[in-house]
Amino acid sequence: MRVRFFVLVVLLAAVAMAVNAQEIIKIGYFDNQPFVIPQPGGKAPTGASVDYWMNIVAPAMNVKVTWVGPTPMLRLLKQLETGDIDAILILGKNPDREKVYLYPAKPYLHMRPALTLLKDNPLTSISTQDDVAGMKIGYLQAAVVPDFLKTAKVTFDNLTSTNWQQDNFAKLANKRIDAVFNLNVEALAYEASQTYAGKFKFLQLPVPPSDIYTAFAKTERGAAFLQKYDQVNSKNFTVVDTLIKKYIDVK
Repeated sequence: MRVRFFVLVVLLAAVAMAVNAQEIIKIGYFDNQPFVIPQPGGKAPTGASVDYWMNIVAPAMNVKVTWVGPTPMLRLLKQLETGDIDAILILGKNPDREKVYLYPAKPYLHMRPALTLLKDNPLTSISTQDDVAGMKIGYLQAAVVPDFLKTAKVTFDNLTSTNWQQDNFAKLANKRIDAVFNLNVEALAYEASQTYAGKFKFLQLPVPPSDIYTAFAKTERGAAFLQKYDQVNSKNFTVVDTLIKKYIDVK
């Protein structure tokens, strides 16, 4: 009896040590629904990207996630650069960012860039830059812009707020801008479904899907986390395509 009790105590102690051994990773995020859905009262966010981390990545890495946000993009990028956070949950990649942050071998998400327009806008598809010429487009300050829009004759009205997409949709509804851009049509459709059902339409850009990553700080901690993450993500990087269907299904 005493032997069994001793074994039980040892096992419980081992479990407690394993839990305590979990390293904390600080992941910054911004509002990008339905991939990241901020919650009131300081609660952890929800969403497809959060589900991926909490249900698949974090357990396999044996880490405990501390969520930092929602934070405006410019501040979030600075926090990652200084190592105040260990990772940003959703981040596109470009040459300038690759110099400052650590990126995984594979993306975990492929986003389809699109514009939101008012339902009565006569435009029915986008095939050339002439289709969007002269548009005033709402977007997010410091976020990635595809070359198609970079070189088109458009004007960007970029916001810095944490509620940037909601604010842009309000401006579009009031005809203060001509369109709202997001790297992913699911994010646009989800946001519209919350408040503006039936008022907008979504037109995808004639560009390849954008690769989206969890990017890590260029620190010793960031490099260690990235090494573990790559082992998990390389096996599961298409899972979010399934997880997103919990929130919205866009054909």
